[in-house]
Amino acid sequence: MTATGSWRLGVDTGGTFTDLVAVGPGGDVRLAKVASTPADPAGATFEAFERSGVEPGGDVDSFILGTTIATNALIQRRGAPTVLVTTAGFEDILYIQRIDRQGLYDLQWVKAEPYVPRNRVVGVAERILADGSIRTPITGEELARVTESVRRLTAQATKPAVAVSLLFSYVNPAHEQALAEALSAALPGVPVSLSSEVAPIWREYERSNTTVVDAYVKPIVADFAGSLAAELAHKGVGGWHGLLRSNGGQVAIPDAPGRPVEIVLSGLAAGMIAGAHFARAVDTGKAVTLDMGGTSADVGVITGGELQFSGLFEVEFGLPLALPILDVTTIGAGGGSIASIDSGGLLKVGPESAGADPGPACYGLGGEQPTVTDANVLMGRLDPAYFLGGEMGLDVDRARRATRPLADRLGLTVEDTADAVVSVSIENMDGAMRLVTVDRGLDYREFDLVAYGGAGPLHAAEIARRMGMNRVVVPPNPGLVSAYGTVIADQRVDRRITLVRRLDHVESEDLPAALARLATDTAGELRSQLRRREASVEVATYVACRYVGQNFEQEIRTDFGHVDRSFELAVAILPDAADFVDQLADRYHATHMASYGYEMRDQPIQSVYLGATALSAAPDLLIRPYSGQGGSSTHVTRRVLAAAGCWVDARIVKRDALGVGEVLDGPAVIEEADSTTWVPPGFTAVVHQSQCLIIARNGHAEEARP
Repeated sequence: MTATGSWRLGVDTGGTFTDLVAVGPGGDVRLAKVASTPADPAGATFEAFERSGVEPGGDVDSFILGTTIATNALIQRRGAPTVLVTTAGFEDILYIQRIDRQGLYDLQWVKAEPYVPRNRVVGVAERILADGSIRTPITGEELARVTESVRRLTAQATKPAVAVSLLFSYVNPAHEQALAEALSAALPGVPVSLSSEVAPIWREYERSNTTVVDAYVKPIVADFAGSLAAELAHKGVGGWHGLLRSNGGQVAIPDAPGRPVEIVLSGLAAGMIAGAHFARAVDTGKAVTLDMGGTSADVGVITGGELQFSGLFEVEFGLPLALPILDVTTIGAGGGSIASIDSGGLLKVGPESAGADPGPACYGLGGEQPTVTDANVLMGRLDPAYFLGGEMGLDVDRARRATRPLADRLGLTVEDTADAVVSVSIENMDGAMRLVTVDRGLDYREFDLVAYGGAGPLHAAEIARRMGMNRVVVPPNPGLVSAYGTVIADQRVDRRITLVRRLDHVESEDLPAALARLATDTAGELRSQLRRREASVEVATYVACRYVGQNFEQEIRTDFGHVDRSFELAVAILPDAADFVDQLADRYHATHMASYGYEMRDQPIQSVYLGATALSAAPDLLIRPYSGQGGSSTHVTRRVLAAAGCWVDARIVKRDALGVGEVLDGPAVIEEADSTTWVPPGFTAVVHQSQCLIIARNGHAEEARP
């Protein structure tokens, strides 16, 4: 139950559906799923609110929303007309990019276009050196010239924005601040993003692109946040109102436009948060999360019961965002992924998707190409009469007609072709899971698989079988897990600063004091945003290190002494800085060994940047989404294709009828309004006390019991 006895509401607005989960006193759960309204994203949110039956003016503790509005603006290139102001001589930084290629031998590959065209870049005659000293001051005449150039470039634009990224501003932001003051005075109402505030880190290209993205989405996020806040006020919705950040934290809705790049992965973060929550609920410290929806599959890793984070993410290849985010990999493998034959005559699934309009052929909305959803209908794993709880019927004949040309080219029956489509889709997801485990030095065979989204539970057991993973965990209401993630999200602030030091030099002695200042500043920023001022705040820090000469670094947690255990006051590490540096070096060697299988203790180590995380945990929450009354003993069966040429009589069960401790042997299909779970032959499903389904191979069935 909620700590306050009030309703806590979480919303996930996707491109196809908007989901709402409301958790009230005693763990009462109310759910709503409505079609998204891209032209008015807030419209679907409040339609879902109305359907939930929660009184807007009633006892509402919090309203948290995960949104893809910034992500969609980037993907669809619908952001603000943006001007980049940078140091003279570096105007081409966004266009040179990096030398890496998405496909090494793909001669047709073309780099993604930057979000700012070259004719909207303005160079500034100024220069700050790497140590922060000023070589070329910025003069009043230069400020006036640059301001006039920006004014001309934005004069005819609708809702323009400005990004300022000067060389070494992360060491000395004085010139960026002077430009911001001049631009704001000359162009009132035009938002300005500074790299020294958005991404104060080295690597000029990554910092510049991150700042550009912040400016590019700022007007859109500001409009969305404004309309959302106004409607919440109009309806009298009380409590805390926030948007989910990419790092899994929250930001108050009025504050979101201040640094909108931090909500670019808002929707993906929600699913990861909930995935980690349900992994802990079944006592698994090592899990891979799989969120498979209609268009894509998002894969993440949990180790030690904790989510993993990354300092870099690319919405499009070559266009990086340099900020702390939940580490997630996205591939084009969803229910709507289209099956086709490639130029080599092989079956291919995705990344192209039928989306929601026209959608898979079985939707009957005009889609004519075979998809993964069509394949599952033909295999009998989806009930055409119970899709979305019966709100939407599926057309088996349309699915068959769409798949027939593919079957003819492959020389297979339609049903065996459907099995092949599902198999290739599963192989695509297997590859993504290997990417997030093996490439990080992890053995996926030691992990459980937490599967959710509308299509995740339908494929999870087969994925686990092929990869030799331990168990499959299917949370309650898997199709609404991302919305649930927003309900349980913590409040969190992450900050990074660049500080390059050789650990074998005396210069590294200032690392503990710098970490202490950063920890104090980060905790102070979070305290200024807390929904409850009395809430406790925890602080953790890290140092990103590398061997001198390496291109990339690894983050090393440094929470062994420089922040006292009350988490109220940051103090210098004791007994002295030399001990701190020694511990840091030992931890880096061990981390490098774990990741790459070797260490180089004879090589010097270099710090690259420092980071701090301040976190205030969300109040505890208990949910009881199902009645748990049992009653699944009715023996309804359906013919299901378990593998090519192998049809079985699968037991059909409604999930809300399953009681805690109930056991189902496969083959079985477990249905609910927002998702379907397939339990293949040779697997057993058990209802855990958390109301998660735990699915394991029969030889491991005892491990699944609550």
